[in-house]
Amino acid sequence: MAAGELAPQAGHIDGTLRLRTFPVAPRFGDAKGALAAAALGGGVGGEKTVDWTQSQGQVRLTYSIEGILPERRAWTEDDVEVQLCAKQMKVLLNGEPFKALSGEFLQLIWAFKSWWAVEDGVLIINLYKREFATWKHPFHGAAAQGLFRRSPFPWTKPMATMGGAHNSPMHGNPNIQDVPQEEDLELKPPGRPLLEAGELLPDGSGVEPELPGGVFAPRFPGYICSAEDLCIGVTAELSERKAIVEVHFELERYEQLKARFPLEALFAADITANTVCIFFQGDKANPIVWGELDGTVDPAQTTWRISSNDDMRQEQVVTDKYSPCLQIKLTKIPQTFDKKVFKTCWQHRLMVKEIGEFGPERFSGVDSGKTYLRAGYNLDDPDFWGNVDNYVNMTMKRSGYDSAPKKLQMVA
Repeated sequence: MAAGELAPQAGHIDGTLRLRTFPVAPRFGDAKGALAAAALGGGVGGEKTVDWTQSQGQVRLTYSIEGILPERRAWTEDDVEVQLCAKQMKVLLNGEPFKALSGEFLQLIWAFKSWWAVEDGVLIINLYKREFATWKHPFHGAAAQGLFRRSPFPWTKPMATMGGAHNSPMHGNPNIQDVPQEEDLELKPPGRPLLEAGELLPDGSGVEPELPGGVFAPRFPGYICSAEDLCIGVTAELSERKAIVEVHFELERYEQLKARFPLEALFAADITANTVCIFFQGDKANPIVWGELDGTVDPAQTTWRISSNDDMRQEQVVTDKYSPCLQIKLTKIPQTFDKKVFKTCWQHRLMVKEIGEFGPERFSGVDSGKTYLRAGYNLDDPDFWGNVDNYVNMTMKRSGYDSAPKKLQMVA
């Protein structure tokens, strides 16, 4: 994988399929030279050397920087300036505006999460879309009117009251308030985001090493949330050709999160021929669910998507709306599965459903799945002390020091 390419669906260095991006239709997914391709609306500023690729949640633009700097030195991040806001971007090369990468985006992006870098003379700009969508081109062209250059005419009184974004998934939800607007251009410092342990290196040569400390390792700085903040269920079932695993989310919290954070920077799954691990990025040490499959799958044919499940609507506070979920479909190797998806399954504790007579009662996950102790260095978490007990017990068994305490002998 080249450093300038958007993170692919597959990374088979260790036999693991790493799902991090949601694919778009092939005709839009990877358009080399698309900023100058007539089929996608023409170039920007006449520049033909800007390439771009996209997923449903991200756009990555790359430009092999041309021009000669004083003393013929190589281009570095000190020679580039990138300004971003939700609607537009401005790029300067050696103090001069670069029109091909400056302009108004086709749709809104998350400026705070987007990043850029210069690597081997190539400028890489990675943008996170605010809504899952397929873009025909990154910027408005001369003939494109686009999202920000028209105002839909409200045809009902509520639509006039709630504003013009009638097709937005969260439009009209009175609980979605104080969403970051990112309206003003701000200088964006260079640098890729930190890599979590076990993630592919940018050049695809290996993976980020594990942190020392095991279950007591400190929390990753990019932590956002855990399963007990958002999840109300995990289900698994077999169809004729597929093993299907779904993680179900509480609607209100899901919409609040979606309104503030890019989903492609949150959802993740690692698939091998015999295992499934679904987790939130930033909390990989504490997966939502990890399971050893009861059969064998072909990881390369795995698909995933954001979906909804009507059967789970009864678990929502408001039952007349949709019930969001992350759906993963695994392609079975014939005659390897019997009657269940998982041979063994470990899962994170889920959201609290209600406070019962004996304390909090939580939503249930996979049938027959076991709940593990959460990893991390948090002295206020009872799971931390459970891990301490387990560590002491395992150490005592391994070393043989499992006898009763002896009386201390004082020497005069």
